[in-house]
Amino acid sequence: MTKTFSITDRFAGVPPRIWIILACATLLLGGLISYLAKLYRDDLVRETHRDTAYELSAYASALSAAIESRLLLTNGVKAFVVNELAHGGAVSESRFRSFAADFMNGIPGIRNFSIYPDGIATLIYPAEGNDNVLGMDLFHHPDPEIRSNAERTMRTERMTVLGPRELTQSGLGLLSRQSVYYNDRFWGFVSAVLDIDPILQEVDLYNGDKGINFAVRANSLILMGDPQLFEETSIIKKLELSDGEWEMAAVPNREKLESVAAKSRIFQAVCAGSLLLLLYFLYVQLTQQARLQQLVAERTHNLEIANKTLESTFAQLSVAAYRDVVTGLNNRTYFNEQLEQKIESNRQSGDTLALLYLDLDHFKMINDSYGHLYGDMMLREVGKRLVELSLPEAEISRIGGDEFTVILPRIANMEQLRQIAHQVRELFQTPFPLRDTEHFMTTSIGIALFPMHAQNSADLIRNADLAMYRAKDEGKNLFRIYDVSLNPNAEETMEIKNSLRVALDKDEFMVYYQPQIEVRSGKIVGLEALIRWKHTKRGMIPPSSFIPIAEETGMIVPIGERVLRLVCAQSRAWQQAGLPPIRIAVNLSARQFAQKNLPARIGAILDEYDLDPRHIELEITENLAMKEDMQPALHTLRDRGFTISIDDFGTQYSSLNYLKLLPVDKIKIDRSFVSGIARERKDEAIIVAMLLIARRLNLTVIAEGVETSEQLAFLEENECHEIQGFIFSKPRPAEQIADLLARNVSLEAPTRGL
Repeated sequence: MTKTFSITDRFAGVPPRIWIILACATLLLGGLISYLAKLYRDDLVRETHRDTAYELSAYASALSAAIESRLLLTNGVKAFVVNELAHGGAVSESRFRSFAADFMNGIPGIRNFSIYPDGIATLIYPAEGNDNVLGMDLFHHPDPEIRSNAERTMRTERMTVLGPRELTQSGLGLLSRQSVYYNDRFWGFVSAVLDIDPILQEVDLYNGDKGINFAVRANSLILMGDPQLFEETSIIKKLELSDGEWEMAAVPNREKLESVAAKSRIFQAVCAGSLLLLLYFLYVQLTQQARLQQLVAERTHNLEIANKTLESTFAQLSVAAYRDVVTGLNNRTYFNEQLEQKIESNRQSGDTLALLYLDLDHFKMINDSYGHLYGDMMLREVGKRLVELSLPEAEISRIGGDEFTVILPRIANMEQLRQIAHQVRELFQTPFPLRDTEHFMTTSIGIALFPMHAQNSADLIRNADLAMYRAKDEGKNLFRIYDVSLNPNAEETMEIKNSLRVALDKDEFMVYYQPQIEVRSGKIVGLEALIRWKHTKRGMIPPSSFIPIAEETGMIVPIGERVLRLVCAQSRAWQQAGLPPIRIAVNLSARQFAQKNLPARIGAILDEYDLDPRHIELEITENLAMKEDMQPALHTLRDRGFTISIDDFGTQYSSLNYLKLLPVDKIKIDRSFVSGIARERKDEAIIVAMLLIARRLNLTVIAEGVETSEQLAFLEENECHEIQGFIFSKPRPAEQIADLLARNVSLEAPTRGL
């Protein structure tokens, strides 16, 4: 049992001298922290006031500039009047209105321009809203301030300013006025009336997000803000104007002051925490010797407990390292080790070992339809049934995904092996309960024997895997025992794999094109680009022989990019030769879509050949289109103008509910359905359903592999949009396609087939 010590036990043996030292340190350091916190807060306040004063100065300068620039507008009006008097002896009303409209245009805050011959308002712009100003006699105005301003302005050639004040036209404004002398005789005045609010708005004084509060007054009149600011703060700035006394006052707003207080509190908290840590450190140092024996006893006891815990944990990890977390069965690591050990043991004993390789049929449908949680429930149930089979000496493992293995170290004869395989198949005849319903699941089993089929574990696994895929190809829910016919072309496969890079470097890949025909008109509306490999020694190698290998090795990425470049170059060449642009379909593989920058790479290739994306169609498989992580790339490509089509539509098990959400324009009916026309009513029903769904979703439909007139008639009758197949044309090299495009007239099949 672990020995525990209470807080009372820990502190009971501490000498009083240590507590006195700690108390003195607390008082001394606490006083120092309080002093430092006050200095820090005062510094923050000073910094806040400096920032406020700086911002106030900036806004005061901006306001001074805005007011002064508008007050000086009277210089322009005066120059206009002087020029008019010099040339005509009088000011034309029409010319004044034209001048004032141009001069005022685009400048906010200008109420009006006016002209006062002999001090009487005669001309004003704009007239609307200013009618009550006309006829005003400044020298005899009832307001003594206006009379005084007129007399003062007449005696000087400098601009004078009146206001801010309530205007005759209503509202608060500022008036700039200058006297005009003609032939050394006083002629009259020119004036500009400014609105205060637009000027304040232009300087952005009404924006409350600046961190400070403003107040503005002019000639003791408060224009904005709280008048108390001029009494409460020393942060006051006088505006430098040619006439009048303007001042601005500012204080930090509540948010800024709260920020200062918050920073001060944080500083105090950090200091307090540091003090606590320091005191704790002093306590530990001062009491270390007194507690040394106690700590040694605790550590010794704890180490004994820890050693026992580590031993238990190591034992658990040793088991977990070989366990599959989903099913509780053995995992791949355990399987690989056991298979190698049992092969070596059987090599000595001469016994026959059998490896059963199981792959669940259509398991992806469970994950796609119900999610991985229910998929894991299905896997656990499969593992449970395999264990309950109680095969003698069997090692059962889940090696990944929906794949299971069974190692049978001693097999007496083939009949016994077949009986066991049948027993495993029978486990799946009972439905699996899943989300309150029953689901049927089958498995395909591949079987390989040591030493009959392989001499090592890697070859035995590969051959069992090949046998499993043969069972799937033959209809699933079967078991197949390996024989050499399952892997007859191993050397050929290796030769192709080694030659792909050389073929790319030597430009041995070429592109053939198969026309796509519009059913309604019979004209060629598109082409599908199909890769061909002309090997220097073996001649033409069909795509089915090298495309899967290119996918497996990753070479499909540079090969796919090369095909796209060849297609773009050929399309550009046809257009330069005077042929009309035509859409060309290019297949994209899953490996290509795994590239993060795929849309950018494709776009760069089209830009290189100055090709419009509308002339390129990108074909993807149905499985690829359904993957959620592919959707952003598909949306990007479609938004750029590419046509997106789903190849081999209907051959997978994706939900039709996803089709309405996919960014696709076109679906291609697989040739496996087309070949069933006139022979299999189920295939015909599936095609009709596809056409109906596509029509409702506004998708174009093309049928591939059309070879007979019966197939063509059925598709035409059910309003399929486009046709592709040998009934019209087999894939041809580019030079032959050019002739077809040049004479692209309505084509008929089969009598006028190409």
